[in-house]
Amino acid sequence: MKKLSYILPVMLCALLASCSKETAPVATEQLGIDQQFSPPADADPRVKQMYQTYNVWVRMDFNNWKEVTNAIIANDPINRWGVGKIDPSYRESAYTWMQTLLPNVSEKYVRTFFPLEFFFVKTYGGSFWTSDIKTIGRSRIIICWPNQMLNTQPITDPANHYYIDTVLTRTVWGFLGGMITARMAEPIKAFVVAGKAYDNGQAFDKISKEYQADGNLEKRDAALAELARSGGYVRGSASRNFDGDFSEWLKLIATESYENIKRDYLDNSPARAQKYEILIKYFKEYGWDIQAAGNKYRQKIDELN
Repeated sequence: MKKLSYILPVMLCALLASCSKETAPVATEQLGIDQQFSPPADADPRVKQMYQTYNVWVRMDFNNWKEVTNAIIANDPINRWGVGKIDPSYRESAYTWMQTLLPNVSEKYVRTFFPLEFFFVKTYGGSFWTSDIKTIGRSRIIICWPNQMLNTQPITDPANHYYIDTVLTRTVWGFLGGMITARMAEPIKAFVVAGKAYDNGQAFDKISKEYQADGNLEKRDAALAELARSGGYVRGSASRNFDGDFSEWLKLIATESYENIKRDYLDNSPARAQKYEILIKYFKEYGWDIQAAGNKYRQKIDELN
């Protein structure tokens, strides 16, 4: 029996890990685990609609803050300070923000690669270990609302906050990129080989160390720009690995117009131009015209400014 007690948890973890995004994990009644992976019957109609359409559960409520730090098969053991509930006055704006984000993506892509849960809270963590955005595994992203990151904007126009607060929106897209790559069976091969091989940050770290030694900011920026241009990266820091590279491209294309991307990134770099075309084709295989979303984002920014 002692041996069996070790085997059962392992089998359960393997079962949950094998679940695809299309079919959200369902708890097993015989094991005494409550059903946790769909909105309750009395949930806000918008929550139900987003879950039915995209298989994404937008959450704000919890009885114990550890419900937030414990996701499906991953948890955050560092947070010992708790989680603050979102203020009731901000719930509407959070729903609106999510209802703006999700339609920018095809249902198929969201169902296949997006996290299962977006959890909106007031605060996450405490002392020197607060987080404005936190991911737990590949299934849950936690967003503090309103967000207090540097240069984020106060919520004055909820209907357009997705476009007004570019810092928040682009940061969330960056986090989503890392969660998406965690769901991929393997990196996008054509995308990877179109640029220079990833080096785990060796080139980037070398440039950073030289800057620490000589303090020449202009030299550092030029070196990072060349690292990105020649390697096919949006930023020099993305030369580390596929996760960072994909995330930077995702964030850029989803929130910027083709005209600006072409001018600033593609015209001066054949490697970036090739990687861009490969990504556009990849997303279209899932019915997602990501550049249309980026064009709309830039148009809305210009209209609101």
